[in-house]
Amino acid sequence: MSNISVESKQKNPNIVDLKNSNTVDLKNPNITDPIESLYIHVPFCTRKCGYCDFYSLSSKVADFSAFYYGLQAELAATLADIELNNLHLNKLKTLYIGGGTPSVLPHDVMTSIIDLIRKEIGFTQDLEFTVEINPELNGHNTVLAAIEAGANRISIGYQTKQDSLLQKIGRLHSYEDFLIILNLIRESGIENISCDLMFGLPDQTLKDVLESAEQLIELKIPHISFYSLILEQGTLFYKKYAEHPELLPSDDLERLMYRELLDLFEQHQYQYYELSSTAKPGFYSKHNYNYWSTKPYLGLGPSAHSYYNGIRRGNVRSFKKWSDNPFTSAELEPVNFFQAMQEYAMLTFRLAVGFSPEKFKQRFGINQPFDAELERLLNKDLIYYNSNTKSYILTKKGLDFGNQVFIEFV
Repeated sequence: MSNISVESKQKNPNIVDLKNSNTVDLKNPNITDPIESLYIHVPFCTRKCGYCDFYSLSSKVADFSAFYYGLQAELAATLADIELNNLHLNKLKTLYIGGGTPSVLPHDVMTSIIDLIRKEIGFTQDLEFTVEINPELNGHNTVLAAIEAGANRISIGYQTKQDSLLQKIGRLHSYEDFLIILNLIRESGIENISCDLMFGLPDQTLKDVLESAEQLIELKIPHISFYSLILEQGTLFYKKYAEHPELLPSDDLERLMYRELLDLFEQHQYQYYELSSTAKPGFYSKHNYNYWSTKPYLGLGPSAHSYYNGIRRGNVRSFKKWSDNPFTSAELEPVNFFQAMQEYAMLTFRLAVGFSPEKFKQRFGINQPFDAELERLLNKDLIYYNSNTKSYILTKKGLDFGNQVFIEFV
């Protein structure tokens, strides 16, 4: 990988100049973009799923008051930092409360958090406000409280229709529990609903995957995020399956599951708009699109990430360390102009619209410097050039082997 990267830079000296020159005053456009998105990480779950690598603690030992006051302190410090650097903070266009499991919060804590953000930053009239939930029976009051306080998009951890598979991956809900919470949400007037669907699970068949997807289509879920199982180090699943891949669907079967899902969604007029996301028209995730566009966002809570002023901030994965010092305990990673260009190219290839040299120039003020990388990917049949949209897009092979595309821009 490193040899290829060096070779490409030698063939395209413009990249070297942009990366190393001190004479060119080019700045990461993220610095001047207005800040309009916020993510809050709720680090509590009833029980951690065996495959999950997100930071979370048992809700049985949660200090909800300390969490609220930690958010309050971190928000105050973040707003002070924004003012100190003369950055442009607008009322929020997107707010996403994720986790963890936000629905395990007491309903009054959920309301207090939303009220805090509304007071300190404010919401636009067209705010997209998402709350993640698991379809467990003990969080219904919190879900209703979030909707009452302004949440207008709910993301449900559906994962699969088959109860046997739900049990195998450590989920606490059944398919019937999912239907109960779905009806509750719709009775509250919410139609903007997303569901997570997993494939590549232990003992999962292609028939299981398609039945699970067909059920969401039949239920008229307007947004579906579909992910393959990833064995993350430190998880129970990693310990159980990393050395026993024969217990999981083969790589070929997993790729077939993905392609069949894409075909199924297309047959039912869902628009694939990102590698793991499909939606009915008008229901794509504005918050996630902001990430993929390398625009600024704030992140509050332990393990949450922010990206503004050209700096990526990663909060510590420790509730105690975070609550003791919510803002200054974060790790900082400045993103220079060259790195910002690389990230933009990599992330836009995740999108169905692909990498547009014209849009690149609009964002960075220069022509794209990745001719060698693009030529190599074209020769490998991983991307193609769409003359109508004037953009480079993943081929079917590229969809299967996306990492081979992304690694060119790392």
